[in-house]
Amino acid sequence: MKAKIATRGFLILLKDEADQSRRWTWIRLERSIKRAQEIYIQSWRRTGEEILHQKQKAKYKDIRKMEIKKPRFLCFHGHASNAAILEEHFTHWPDYVLEKMDLVFIDGPFTVEDGLFDWFTKENNTYPNFDEGIAYIEDRMVELGPFDGVLGFSQGALLAGALPGMQEQGVCLTNVGKIEYAIIISGGEFGGRAFPAPELAETAFSSPINIPSLHIFGERDKARLNALELVEAYVDPLVIYHNGGHEVPKLDEEGLKIMFEFLEEINAIVDEAVL
Repeated sequence: MKAKIATRGFLILLKDEADQSRRWTWIRLERSIKRAQEIYIQSWRRTGEEILHQKQKAKYKDIRKMEIKKPRFLCFHGHASNAAILEEHFTHWPDYVLEKMDLVFIDGPFTVEDGLFDWFTKENNTYPNFDEGIAYIEDRMVELGPFDGVLGFSQGALLAGALPGMQEQGVCLTNVGKIEYAIIISGGEFGGRAFPAPELAETAFSSPINIPSLHIFGERDKARLNALELVEAYVDPLVIYHNGGHEVPKLDEEGLKIMFEFLEEINAIVDEAVL
């Protein structure tokens, strides 16, 4: 008797069922083929699961890309300066850093001379127009916002350092969203060694400021000691300490490393390893 068995494209001819040796050969072949089928099915399942995982991973990456937005920073220039001058200071930062943030530069409210401005004036250890300057900043935040953070240099850094605490205390910026981040370049602390606190900012540092913050100052910076005071007012601050003076410095290898640590902390970039 002849029998024909087809299994996944294999054709096995069993010519004589009475032939015991051929019967055992057929049985062994059948078992081998069955095992091959099982391995194939398991492999197919694993491949399918891997494909599904890759599709889900790709979809998740796309979602993350959609969700990630550039954090917006309102930027405050230094004494007797303006928005354009401060913006120019950042041209030597790499594009791959600047493109991770949306920096909005504005002029201060008080004219020092043509085209140059201040955020407040100091007279005999008092600040007669400080409250007016803070109200101006809030108006601009309402007009140009929303903003996620603040950035300041020199006189502007005094404000950037104090505003999160002032807002937390409920004394200003009540009509805008919470300041989530701060970048403070050559700043200082109101109520510290060099700057008496304006009445409106007296409680700005009454408790540690618990937001991601990046503090930048130099070895030859005239604000170095003041900047150190401000660092201590924040929880887990990141610090770029460069070898220059009172300036927006170029970012060397170590500075870039810390900058990217800050950008990761504020979700401006995503670590691909977590995807």
